[in-house]
Amino acid sequence: MADNIIAELRQLLQDVIAPDLKSLGVKMDGLQKQVELSEKSVNAQIEVFRAELNAFRAEMRSEFQSQRLLLQNEVLRETSPIREGVASLESRRA
Repeated sequence: MADNIIAELRQLLQDVIAPDLKSLGVKMDGLQKQVELSEKSVNAQIEVFRAELNAFRAEMRSEFQSQRLLLQNEVLRETSPIREGVASLESRRA
């Protein structure tokens, strides 16, 4: 009788639980593949974003450098008459 119950439990496990476990394993494999594909897609998008961000940074650096040079030229242009006046005064004093 105990052997019969054990045999019936084994059969129940094989008939009911084993197919469900196999089905769950297949679903897990599918989900794992989806996660991997999503991860690759996200990583590719991150790389594109990084490239765009680096290009933007380079553009901003270039623009800041250009603005700095323009400002320096403006300062030199505005202070040139003052420097000339100071130089003229110094040459008269000497």
